[in-house]
Amino acid sequence: MMMILRQDLKPWTPAIVVFAVIIVLSFLWFITFQPSAWEQTPNYLQMYIEFIVTRPIDAFLKVSTGPGELVYWIFIPTYATLIIYTALYKIGNQRKKQYIIMNKYYLVYLVFLALFAISFQNASQNYNWYWNPKVSAPGYVDTWTHILSPSLLGALVAPLSLERYFSWNRKYTWFFVFAAIAIAALVWEIGETIDVYMKGQSSTYFNYPMDSLKDVILGVGIGTILSSWIYERLVMDFEKV
Repeated sequence: MMMILRQDLKPWTPAIVVFAVIIVLSFLWFITFQPSAWEQTPNYLQMYIEFIVTRPIDAFLKVSTGPGELVYWIFIPTYATLIIYTALYKIGNQRKKQYIIMNKYYLVYLVFLALFAISFQNASQNYNWYWNPKVSAPGYVDTWTHILSPSLLGALVAPLSLERYFSWNRKYTWFFVFAAIAIAALVWEIGETIDVYMKGQSSTYFNYPMDSLKDVILGVGIGTILSSWIYERLVMDFEKV
């Protein structure tokens, strides 16, 4: 019995060893921080939960960030896309036609991602997590929001599978995801800079060149990789099973 178990586990030995090392290093990473480092770190999870529980409308039905007033309504096309995708998916199943390339797993993922991305963005704005007054520079939550939002955009674009209309291989899904995120990121950053010209000192943000470059690289790079990879795992891989 033990011999059979060892033979079954042998192919998984490298993975088991790697995960064991990661767990040990993660524990060391956690305990090596000084207590004062934790005391100076806000309890983001608690603050986020309190925000969505006490102010759900502000959390899920508004996006209070970025240049211009139009951005307040950006949640509408996001939720509208989710509704359209759901309808096309159900109608396609009934008629046995593939109007859009996705499955129920990816649909559930999209809903949770949209709700979290929008509410986290609003919580960050509400608590001013974007700015670190101690060093007069963007806070590190700014980094996470600039990865999360582009990832949501990429996740919404991927099911369109535009490569099929050009007779491309499906492995090139990432190109259209990349294009959508890159265009949106650059337009967004240009809008923030123009907002400074238009409003002067009353503008919400001052768009520093290196911070803007960082936002574009994080959003376009990580957003493309993350959204394309998850789409492939949840949709393409499940179709092969």
